[in-house]
Amino acid sequence: MRCLMISATLVAMAWTQSAFPAQETLQNDGFASGATVTFQGGFVAGEMAAARFVPQIGCPCIIETISLLFGGAVETRDVGINIWDDSAGSTVPGPLLFTGTVSLTGSNVNLQEIDFSLSPVLVDGPFRVGLEFTHSGLPSVATDLDGTIDATANFILADIGVLFWFQSQTLGVSGDFVIRATIDNLVSPDTDEDGITDDMDNCTEVANADQRDSNGDGHGNACDFDYTNNCVVNFLDLAPFSDAFGATTGDANFNDDVDLDGDGVINFLDFGAPPNNFAAAFTNPPGPSANACTPAP
Repeated sequence: MRCLMISATLVAMAWTQSAFPAQETLQNDGFASGATVTFQGGFVAGEMAAARFVPQIGCPCIIETISLLFGGAVETRDVGINIWDDSAGSTVPGPLLFTGTVSLTGSNVNLQEIDFSLSPVLVDGPFRVGLEFTHSGLPSVATDLDGTIDATANFILADIGVLFWFQSQTLGVSGDFVIRATIDNLVSPDTDEDGITDDMDNCTEVANADQRDSNGDGHGNACDFDYTNNCVVNFLDLAPFSDAFGATTGDANFNDDVDLDGDGVINFLDFGAPPNNFAAAFTNPPGPSANACTPAP
């Protein structure tokens, strides 16, 4: 758990991770600019409005921003921002991942954006974002008026003598809280699920955990039908295959580059199986691979 003061003003991104392969904005609400909303003025100091989010991109991810519509009055108020792991999906959230304080000035029309780039929060699945009030009444969080509510994604920590979590619908709230989160994927995908992420895999669409690359061209044998190393699979590549056909390891005409499956014998199995075979690769570059193809001199 970390506790710090963060600013609600926009600042330049300071997270220096390499370019992320995916970004996603998560929201439950149907609010669009100019739409009518209800500002929930019934909250008292110490209570919270919270939204649960389920990432669709692969995580772990960092939370880049939290956005919300906070209005009904123009006063400036300090509010708490809390983020929990919410993998269990129960009414009570899981472990607290972050707590901090922001200063917000009420606005009836503009989404306010809280930038987490200087204090990124790591999530690895569903999480909950809670807005904790230090005042009673307005300004307050908005709910949409699109006629629907996701009961499993909107919660209130209410003071009923003790603070207790409820689904917001239980307390008469009929719309989704206008609270959103933008996340970024920290990990490159692994399309072929061979344990090598796409940014490092020499065959991104054919599983080859051994990364075998007998000719060292940056394209693994498992997806490299370009035996002539001219960066295109064509009829010229049939000659090396034909010359080595039937050979086994140790034979004079054995060609390790043509032994795509690495079993030590050159046969029709080395033409691959659909959809990753010689016919599918024909007229295309080898791969695909994380590495660019450079024709042999």
